[in-house]
Amino acid sequence: MEVIEIKKKTLCSLRLEKELSQDALATMLGVSRKKIYRYENGLTIPGDEIKKQLGLIFYLSRDDLDEVINNTVDAAKEKSQTYPCTISFRCTADMYTKIEANAKMANMTVGQYVRETYTGGQLVVLDGLKDFSMDLTRIGTNLNQLTKLSHMGKITAPELKSVQKTLTEIYIKLNRIISK
Repeated sequence: MEVIEIKKKTLCSLRLEKELSQDALATMLGVSRKKIYRYENGLTIPGDEIKKQLGLIFYLSRDDLDEVINNTVDAAKEKSQTYPCTISFRCTADMYTKIEANAKMANMTVGQYVRETYTGGQLVVLDGLKDFSMDLTRIGTNLNQLTKLSHMGKITAPELKSVQKTLTEIYIKLNRIISK
């Protein structure tokens, strides 16, 4: 079984999942790259019009996007927060190796990993979720490309209601699994 960290989504993580640069996202939104940097680092909250565009780009509802923005602001606060106290504990080499491997899989330092799991971060053990997630990302990328082509007038809007229904069902099932 593989241990996978279910991380809170931030604007930066969404952008990277879509394999977009800050410049590319800025162009799509009609803002400067500096503005994207400020959004991603919790320094500025996007306005309503930008939120609508972000929702379309990342396929998020308004509530989900607001949650992502809150996660972004929280992550920025945590990043700027100092940790004056130190905790050390003894563990076997095997335990340390496992903690270190889990932290690496979660793309965190050991300290971040321990803090996140202690403060209520949830680790869910699911086989095959990484491959599944990559497939969903590819589907999203393809849908985004179709949307762009449609907006440019190169194709007429294809019928995607069945795809939307399937993705919604997958999303609901994943949320049920994660919330158990």
